Amino acid sequence: MLITPDMTSAAAFKKQLAKRFDRAAVGYDRYAQFQLEVMHRLLAMLPNQNFDRIVDLGSGTGAALPLLVTQHSFSHCLALDLSSSMLLQARQRVQQDCPDLAHKIHYLCADAESLPFAKASLSLVFSNLAVQWCLQPNALFQALYKASQQHGYFVFTTLLSDSMPEIDLAWQGVDETNHVHQYVPRQVLQDYLEQEGWHLESLCHDTVRMWFDSPEQAVASLRKVGASMVGAEQSVMSPSTWKRFLQAYEKQRQPEGIPLSYQVAFVVAQKRAN
Repeated sequence: MLITPDMTSAAAFKKQLAKRFDRAAVGYDRYAQFQLEVMHRLLAMLPNQNFDRIVDLGSGTGAALPLLVTQHSFSHCLALDLSSSMLLQARQRVQQDCPDLAHKIHYLCADAESLPFAKASLSLVFSNLAVQWCLQPNALFQALYKASQQHGYFVFTTLLSDSMPEIDLAWQGVDETNHVHQYVPRQVLQDYLEQEGWHLESLCHDTVRMWFDSPEQAVASLRKVGASMVGAEQSVMSPSTWKRFLQAYEKQRQPEGIPLSYQVAFVVAQKRAN
């Protein structure tokens, strides 16, 4: 859920985003400790009931799929992602982990923001750390509301403003460029959801902090999963600038290591009768 000044470049942004995730797909799971931690917390928040028709929106390498489909009686599950390479990894995971259910899971490479979902067709939309890449989240929330069955659920996580402050701090004094995506505050997220009719059963906001042995490893945890910093790729800046950034980041070391923290919203929303 990005704050971006140039909405006219949406198509170019999504194309670039898909390429980044395509490149990251094969090695993604080796660097996705943060994503997996958040995913397991979100799965634990799912209502204790069966869901007939499920969408895993932004499914990535499909880490959530085996848990979603083995814990719920369902007839149809759609894994949706912007990256075809991610979906290939997801398909392979499902065939390995739950082959008996593989025939019920379908894969669609598409942008969720431009996908015409069928009206009242979904009982659960699950999404882990994908909504923040949407450029018009209110339009997505509206489309998903219309596509959800009465009493259907939208259960998701997304990043909020003030995520990755350590990166911002390290760049201060190095240059004046914004190197971190700007996400919306919690209240804006809540307003978007309520404006589109969603009933919020739960909206929790938590700081999730990860620790690394070095600044290089902290940056790799972003770059290797496709979520690199804006304008902060080592290949497009001088070695001296990159070195100064790493030295500044090293100054934030604590006994646990180099910190990288995220502001995460955990949301359980339901469609209810007006």
